[in-house]
Amino acid sequence: MRFKRFIGLCALAAPAWAGSLCDRPLSVGWEERPPYHYLGRDGQPAGYSVELLNQAAARLGCRVAYRQMPWSRALQDLRLGKVDAAMQALKTREREAYACYVPGYSISLVQLWVRRDHLAQWPVERLEDLGRLGLVRLGVTRGDSYGESVDGWLRKPPPTVRVDTGETLENGLRKLQLGRIDLLLATLDTVPNELARLPQQPAIAALSPVWRVGGAFYVFSKRSVSPGLCQAFADALRDMKRDGTVGRLYRSRFNIAYPDP
Repeated sequence: MRFKRFIGLCALAAPAWAGSLCDRPLSVGWEERPPYHYLGRDGQPAGYSVELLNQAAARLGCRVAYRQMPWSRALQDLRLGKVDAAMQALKTREREAYACYVPGYSISLVQLWVRRDHLAQWPVERLEDLGRLGLVRLGVTRGDSYGESVDGWLRKPPPTVRVDTGETLENGLRKLQLGRIDLLLATLDTVPNELARLPQQPAIAALSPVWRVGGAFYVFSKRSVSPGLCQAFADALRDMKRDGTVGRLYRSRFNIAYPDP
């Protein structure tokens, strides 16, 4: 049921030149990832990324239709042109082959997460340390990128590191609580919201290393979206950052100032 939901939203009217770029509703693939995108109490998509995209679309006179699906499927459909856009994507060389990136609108920080009662077992300061600690079951989420350096390390991990790929972040955190994996790679901004929906014990904590992986982007399918329309969204978001819209929305969601690089 969760992944079959289809939700449409019509944006406000705009000048005819912008309307000509959006001659049909733009489909956006998304999955639950609070506080960026989640299903609100009114049954409509909500969250920082959704609200920002809605406002950009309204400025361009575009209509947006949200289709809830797993992140891995959203990327696959984006590659095939079956959906037009996705949110909260990190830039990778593989994705650049099929996706047009609209400049980053949030900053992502990646950490290693562990059961709090197991913290002392993991004296980790950098990824290379994991290869010197015996057998390590390391969880990741299918379709997620953790930045070029971490992604490169994951492609050729040490022999003692077994990478366990889960379908969702919630699934990975639950495995961590149940002891099915030892560590989990995840972003600092998404884990607290997922933990709030899980049992509070065993408690989960982050190890000290932090990898700054740059900004998250809206991505548009090169097969179904014109370069002109992608650029129009980039221009709209740039203007929204200049006029303070991005900063105000970010503060309303996170209670801190927008973290400019």
